[in-house]
Amino acid sequence: MAVFVAAAVLLGVGLAGTAQAASGLTFKNLATSFCLDSNDVGEVYTLGCNGGDFQEWTVGTTEFATAVTFRDAATGRCLDSDAARRVYTLACNVGSYQKWQVTRNDYGTYSFRNLATGFCLDSNASRQVYTLDCNDGSYQKWA
Repeated sequence: MAVFVAAAVLLGVGLAGTAQAASGLTFKNLATSFCLDSNDVGEVYTLGCNGGDFQEWTVGTTEFATAVTFRDAATGRCLDSDAARRVYTLACNVGSYQKWQVTRNDYGTYSFRNLATGFCLDSNASRQVYTLDCNDGSYQKWA
């Protein structure tokens, strides 16, 4: 239930009470203040927030509203991960590696847990993005 509520808050709830895709969202890491970014070849990293299309993400719902997908505005590719804890973008598909459970944290931040691996989206001061065991740390919180 908490995942659904956080996803609805993140997506915005329509007048009929159904979640609708939100576009043009930027995700800023709480620890580094860098924004989630990607490029045309599928690499995902963080950079200083610049308002560019590569830092804009469309959040979409999945079946049963148990998770969301993140589609990069510049590339049209979806945020993906694997069991080796790598994060990248690929052509959007219906696979669970592209589905993320959203948890709302304190101070208006969110954590994103990969549905397939159970690992959380994480980053570091070197601007790398990967997944790790969920630990409630500030490197796993995104505003």
